[in-house]
Amino acid sequence: MIEMVRKYDIAIIGAGAAGLTAAFTAAGFSKKVVLIDKNLPGGECTWSGCIPSKSLINIAEEVHHAKKYSPDLKVDTKQVLKDIRDVIQKVYEGESPEVLQEAGIDFINGYAKFIDERAVEVDNERIEAKKFILSTGSSPLVPPIEGLDSVDYLTNDTIFNLKEFPKSMTILGGGAIGVELGQALNRLGVEVTIVEKSGRILGNDEEDHAHMIQQRLIDEGVKIKTSSEAVRAAKNGEEIDLIIKKDGKEETVTNEGLMVALGRKARVEGYGLERAGVTYDKKSIQVDEHMETTAKGIYAIGDVVGPYQLSHMANYQGITATQNAILPINKKIDYTHVTWCTYTDPELGRSGLSEAEAREKYGDEIRVYEYDYSEIDRANTKKDSIGNVKVILDKKGFILGASILGDRAGEIISQIQTLKTLHINMGKLSGVIHPYPTYSEVLVKIGKKVYVDNLLNQPVVKTFNKARAGELPAEKIALYGGAAAAGIGIANMAVKNNKKPKLGVENGRLKEVPSTPNAVSSQTASKGKFVQAFPYVGDRQQSEKCLVGMLKGYQGVEIVQHDDRYIHAVAKSNLFKFKDDIEFYFNDLNQQIEFRSASRVGYSDNGVNRKRYEEMKNRYMSIASHNRRR
Repeated sequence: MIEMVRKYDIAIIGAGAAGLTAAFTAAGFSKKVVLIDKNLPGGECTWSGCIPSKSLINIAEEVHHAKKYSPDLKVDTKQVLKDIRDVIQKVYEGESPEVLQEAGIDFINGYAKFIDERAVEVDNERIEAKKFILSTGSSPLVPPIEGLDSVDYLTNDTIFNLKEFPKSMTILGGGAIGVELGQALNRLGVEVTIVEKSGRILGNDEEDHAHMIQQRLIDEGVKIKTSSEAVRAAKNGEEIDLIIKKDGKEETVTNEGLMVALGRKARVEGYGLERAGVTYDKKSIQVDEHMETTAKGIYAIGDVVGPYQLSHMANYQGITATQNAILPINKKIDYTHVTWCTYTDPELGRSGLSEAEAREKYGDEIRVYEYDYSEIDRANTKKDSIGNVKVILDKKGFILGASILGDRAGEIISQIQTLKTLHINMGKLSGVIHPYPTYSEVLVKIGKKVYVDNLLNQPVVKTFNKARAGELPAEKIALYGGAAAAGIGIANMAVKNNKKPKLGVENGRLKEVPSTPNAVSSQTASKGKFVQAFPYVGDRQQSEKCLVGMLKGYQGVEIVQHDDRYIHAVAKSNLFKFKDDIEFYFNDLNQQIEFRSASRVGYSDNGVNRKRYEEMKNRYMSIASHNRRR
């Protein structure tokens, strides 16, 4: 019999990551909020997921590095588990019922069951609300394997309740949970065997990166059995046998502990959802694009909905659903920018589409860029560091997806996620200054490649390059070039990239050659960009007179600066008004005129600077010879 009734604006069932986010969001709108959970606030993330697992990983990494210099180091796993529980408690203190109460959120510790679409019963109390949000979460998925219920198997919900870790462990499942905990336990001295049904671990990540992680675990001593299906489990004294089948043959994996890490299933039973008119199945609660269930005014978020059982996605859903429950304008959920990180060592970050997914959706028009950690200085400061970055772009240079394997991958992938979400072209990173040395520098290096390729993909540039390669008849160049010039792309390129570089003289010489790909100079050490200085003809005054005469007679070239011993001219193309900078410095000590020519639009002028240099030098020498004959 119901003894009393409480009324609220918003009632939230489930106090995990999604439920807590929804509760604080609703309270922020000054709504009367109640949060109901049969357990303490925090959910799987605080008590058995993100917080304890990452604490374990951090401890294991410290031990792993210490063992390099102290091979006989022994680890007290009792103390490890105690330290993990201390971290859990510290996090819980920030989301306890007392903290919730201070934020204006009532917390009821009990099991909620729907009476009808506007009320639930909790311990003989009737809780009524204008809107409900379901965030009941998930529980470990345990398949019906013969004999499994007769052994003391572990899940990520129970492993951190142990007093100490076993000496050996079989982990069933090669997903993120199994791989993360497997590596961490192995580093603490536990003999680990991972059993995975598919052909590789981490099946949701880029295959080449997953293979690199797999090899790293094997090198550290983890045994990995892929393409292996669990058939049955049995008690074997103090140990547990897991019989697996591979290639039609059975074999037995025997260890002290057995952990089932095969993912998680939605918690949908026991809440009386059918009484409220909420449609669900064993996999999830059905919601629309606004996170509303089939019952008007009842929303569902987090693991119980999916499709991504990730805390940050639960937070996103929580904010969206709560705003939709409160505000008159509904916001659609958008999974275009999904991201995650697997916290192995090295980390594996993912954003958006994989290369295979992008090719399936967009065909061969995608652009794929890869860069190894071995090519960045920060990574090379750490012994045995491995890593690789793969970024998948559309044909214009916008991000479709990325995968990053390496130290700090979770932080670096966040930069990718920001660019992708805000629809910023990857090439823009080429001009963003990053601290040195850092791991994120790898994105700048890729950004520079993208920037150049963006230029190469401009219609005018492609037309001219085809003409130079003999792929386009000369008489059609003007026609195609003129048509392309009318496009917005080339206009944007000219405006953004036709900028004056830093020029002039420094320490008695021309400044360092600009970084444009086709710059040529008498002051560079690069053979590809090196040209000879012009020789003096007589003294400096005579040489200067000849040089100025040559420039004034050169069509499309204008002298913009003529100082003592320094001349700066600009060459303009007739069609697109692109500007190339040409500099001369009169070096009396060496009796020569130093030369440099650099395009302001990169590859679009490829080869022109060297050709112009030859023409100018020949004209200069011709004028000098003519003056001497007079």
